[in-house]
Amino acid sequence: MTRSRGYASKWEPLRRELAAWEQNHVAARLWLRDDDAVSVTPALVRLTERCAEHDVPYLIAVIPSQADTDLANYLSQQPLAEIAAHGWTHRNHGGLGCKAEFPEQRSRVEIVRDLRRARDRMEALFGSGALPIYVPPWNRMAAEVANLLPVAGFETLSVIGRNRIAGLYGELGQINVHLDIIDWRGSRGGRDHKELVDELAAHLAWARENDQSPIGILTHHLVHDERAWTFLQELFAETAHHPVVRWSRVTDLLASQV
Repeated sequence: MTRSRGYASKWEPLRRELAAWEQNHVAARLWLRDDDAVSVTPALVRLTERCAEHDVPYLIAVIPSQADTDLANYLSQQPLAEIAAHGWTHRNHGGLGCKAEFPEQRSRVEIVRDLRRARDRMEALFGSGALPIYVPPWNRMAAEVANLLPVAGFETLSVIGRNRIAGLYGELGQINVHLDIIDWRGSRGGRDHKELVDELAAHLAWARENDQSPIGILTHHLVHDERAWTFLQELFAETAHHPVVRWSRVTDLLASQV
């Protein structure tokens, strides 16, 4: 009984916020992005199975230079999966500063070369299933560098945060995630559940009060501990069958932006 009361209390901020969406007769759109896929692992299978249980679509951000054909074959059999490029090698070239694969100080020739390698490798592995979406490692890419993405065949950028990066060319789309469930500066496992619920409710309130943007959830299956898996399972249980929540495909969200 105590556990049930604690569970309800934990999720109450989200339930209240979704009630506000229901009163406004609008749908709250959520989407899921999972980073760092390179091969078929038990953790990846666990993620895809959890999503399938609740009919939740997801975008898998794949590291092109490390990805193998087994991954391509597996994801091709997952009807809820969509696929994007996550860097080229996911190697830090930022030196002692902030980590970035393509920091501003890197040669533009090298950047375009590696971006084209990434796009070519994704198309070779996944064919038309490779969406022209680029997810920079560490969610970090300066506008001057991001504006090179269309040269390599990418049409959309996905980082973390509420706002569009200032200085992006109009031809480059952007669809961001907002809530990272991993505690990178602490345990490097799942974050505190109440903290995550409060943050998600705040993001949804912002979306409701402004432009009703889709709110993205960011996961990293390779580093999930049981706290992370439990949060994801509870989140799906709370939202996947809620009358005003729509877990959406990225392709559908991008189409609605046009």
